[in-house]
Amino acid sequence: MENIELLFKQLEIIDMKYKKLNEILLDDFNIFSILLKSSDEVNLHSRFIYELLNPDGSHNQGNLFIELFLKEIKIDFSLNNISIFREKLNIDILLQSPNQSIIIENKIYTQDHSNQLSKYLNIIKKQGYKEENIFIIYLTLFGEDANERTMLKNIINISYEEHIKHWIEGCIKEMALIPTIREILSQYLNLIKTLTNQSQYKGFILEIKDFLLKDNNFKMVLNIQNSIIEAKIQIQLDFWQSLLNNLNKDYDFNFYNNNQNGNKNMKNSIEKYYKQLKNRKDYGIEYKVDENLYFFIELRNNIYYGFYFPDEDIINKVQINKLNNIQINWDDISESIYWKYSDKKLDFESFNSNVLNLINSDLREKEIKMISDKISNLIIQYNKS
Repeated sequence: MENIELLFKQLEIIDMKYKKLNEILLDDFNIFSILLKSSDEVNLHSRFIYELLNPDGSHNQGNLFIELFLKEIKIDFSLNNISIFREKLNIDILLQSPNQSIIIENKIYTQDHSNQLSKYLNIIKKQGYKEENIFIIYLTLFGEDANERTMLKNIINISYEEHIKHWIEGCIKEMALIPTIREILSQYLNLIKTLTNQSQYKGFILEIKDFLLKDNNFKMVLNIQNSIIEAKIQIQLDFWQSLLNNLNKDYDFNFYNNNQNGNKNMKNSIEKYYKQLKNRKDYGIEYKVDENLYFFIELRNNIYYGFYFPDEDIINKVQINKLNNIQINWDDISESIYWKYSDKKLDFESFNSNVLNLINSDLREKEIKMISDKISNLIIQYNKS
């Protein structure tokens, strides 16, 4: 036990060292994060990337930046008679030549939803483009799979962590003699490094590697791997149980698992989430609000919630009108589902900082109460309308 405690203490010292290095090396004066929220997909990242990709952009570098981008993502795309659009047909960034199209879907802390990418594909096909000449770029912080990954062969996953970082680094090299553009690109690169936790990431990893190869450190880490998984299971289980306890003061929510042959037991489903790669998501809790209408809270990577109709063939127009009268900005609405992500991203897969906060019982109960109150308010609005 003393050896394990010493191991964690030494790891903590290394972690603190690199946190302080980040504070020193990353300039707090960053024009992007000053003017806009650093994770703003639309007004910051899509807008800036679009401007760089646009051969007619204010950078006056013609095709240079777009050529470097295509090289980075390894797509053979003709730049003859190219057109580039932002927020056209609800597509974040759209590149089109007479025979090819590239759809760029930009996601920082959200996910694709309701066959969103399929819809974009069909829209471009209706313009006369062949499916094999349509590329869908799914851009996320760390290269996460799109929810439609198994349905669409056209999807190419890229990340800010790797592809955008490398692309911007390449652009900076080309701008060595143009200081104004070079410094703007450098500030954007720093922002990306901050968002993807890699400002000093490489040095941190190498130092941890060297540390693990000393003495019996690596053996001790291997011995606690199973304990880490069990801890993740317990943290998620505590979340669901606390949420159920809060909601069931007024409603009768029950656990469900939508996976084929999915385990109906909550703890077993959570264990499967961390121990099995296939058929492990799409479970949560639900409550029957009305005939053929349920309220659900579900987990994929992030927690999201809303109303859904199990049987799309018997949807009641009165129910639809009541749902449309609810005062909320849904992330998406289709014929059979109205849903929204939780205000704080709760990513139980990567264990982001919001999930780590759930370890603290006081913070967990505070977060659970916020979610429960919002859900109760939505159900009350429906019942009163």
